[in-house]
Formats: sequence, structure tokens, C-alpha cells
Amino acid sequence: MSDKFVLTDDNYYSREADIHYMSCSQYQSFLKCEAATIAKLRGEWEPKNQSDALFQGQYFHSALESEEAFERFCNENFDKIFKTKTTKARGTEIIGKYAPFETLDKMLDVARTDPVISMALKWQGKNEYPMTGVIGGIPWRIKVDKYAIGRKIIDWKTSSNLRELYYNPETKTRQSFIEEFGYMMRAAVYGEIERQTVGADTFPTFLIFAISKQDPPDRGAYCLNDDARWALELETIKATLPRIQRLKEGAENPKRCGYCEYCRKTKEIRRIKSYTDLLPQFWNDPDNMEVDDYGGSSVFDTL
Repeated sequence: MSDKFVLTDDNYYSREADIHYMSCSQYQSFLKCEAATIAKLRGEWEPKNQSDALFQGQYFHSALESEEAFERFCNENFDKIFKTKTTKARGTEIIGKYAPFETLDKMLDVARTDPVISMALKWQGKNEYPMTGVIGGIPWRIKVDKYAIGRKIIDWKTSSNLRELYYNPETKTRQSFIEEFGYMMRAAVYGEIERQTVGADTFPTFLIFAISKQDPPDRGAYCLNDDARWALELETIKATLPRIQRLKEGAENPKRCGYCEYCRKTKEIRRIKSYTDLLPQFWNDPDNMEVDDYGGSSVFDTL
């Protein structure tokens, strides 16, 4: 269906692009909650916190892209970034930035002064570089933070704490932010799409440069290359894609996760449960979730 839609810089983050192309963020969204993802694709709902996180990410990435890109971004979004005060004597003047951007500025100072990260910033290459490819018979799109000479994919990441460990209820173990936020899956997808784009037999180098939001910020550089793990991630994706595509086409009804922002907003009590249903071992039990009866129309029909 992507042959009817031309992907450009202007529409890369649009709902139409999400409908016609799969992306890492959309794929992860489907795994978290099918119903919420379909509602977003249909234009029926938008996550409350996603817009703020996306905007702050754009601020951070534009600063790393170039001085010109950062200046343009700040000028275009002046009221969202800067705090001002107006007086009769002095008119309107800037009195600072809102707290999230002051934190980001400290992180950017680290990026510019750390010897390893600053070296990566100087590598020749293309910033915010889009690529498309096919995985599991489905069109995918990616946008590489920096595609450096020598087939190096650079991913700039921010995190609350690089050392924080997150509990995984499936494996009953604690895992790093790399695993928690699906960056190995992202690395596998980016590597495969890049390999297709350049017609290579081997994968590129995938590097994450991460900076924490602590004061002072922590920082780290990580290589995510692991051919066996990437192959496993890609096989898992291929096994999951058929249902996701049927959901997008309206051939199947999406399941609710039962506890995300969308499910809380649209939830209706269907039955009285036992207090034991609140225990973690029952959270992902289908019998413990409110069932959503979505219509069978395709999200493509909304265009």
C-alpha cells in the first residue's frame, strides 16, 4: 500500500506515514497495546505525554545536528522553550528556559565536551537520514540520527539513569535501559534496512551514545552489534507482523492491554473482580482484562 504514498521529510512523522509504513516505534506500540495503537492510527486518540517527549527529543537532536538547525528549531518554537517577562520599561525579555530544556542543555554540554561523543559529532556523514526497506514483506521506514562514513549508524539517546535496572516480568530478571526500551530490536531493524539500502552482505556498525538526565549527567558509548541476536530479533518481528498488518487492515479486532493511558481513558467496568486480580501474576491474564469490541473497518479507510 506504500506505493500510493510518497514519503518525504515533511510527512515522515505523519499519521499517513504510520499507516503506510511500519516503524520501530509503531511496532513497539503494537506490542504494548494493540487497541491504543489502532486508535492513534485512526486519528481517534493521541497520547498525552508523547507530544512532550517527542518535542524534547527534537530539541536535543536538532542541537546535535547543527547550530543552524538548532537555532531554527528554537526560533520556530520560541514560546514552548523560553520563559519571558514583559514590563513597561523594558518590554518583553527572556528570563530563561523551561526546566526540561535547562536539563537538556546540561546534557548537550556533556555531548559537546566529552572527548568520545564530541569526536562522533565531528564524524562526516548525514544527519537525520531516512531509509526505507522491507522486513517480513512489510514496508518499513527508519530515520538514522547520524549515518557516518564507514557504514556507522549513530543513535543519540537520553535516559533518566544509565545504570538503572528494570524488572522484566517475563524473564523475572532485571535488565538495562538498552533491553528495556527495545534498542536491540531497533538496532536489528536499522541494520537490516541499511544493509538492503546499500546492497551489502554484512550489517553496519550500530553505536549508541547515551546521556542521562541526572545532575551532573552520566554518559556512555555502546556498540549493539550482535549478528545472532539481531537475527533472532528479526525472526521475532517477522513472526509478529502478519497479525499487526491484519489489525491495520481491519481484518482483526485489536486487544486492549488493560492498563495503558488509552485503556484507562476508555475503560468500562464489565464485572466485579476479586482483590487477588490486582496481583502482578494476573496482570497479563486475558480473563482479567476488559475486552474491547472494535469495529472491523480498516485504518486505511480513514484517509
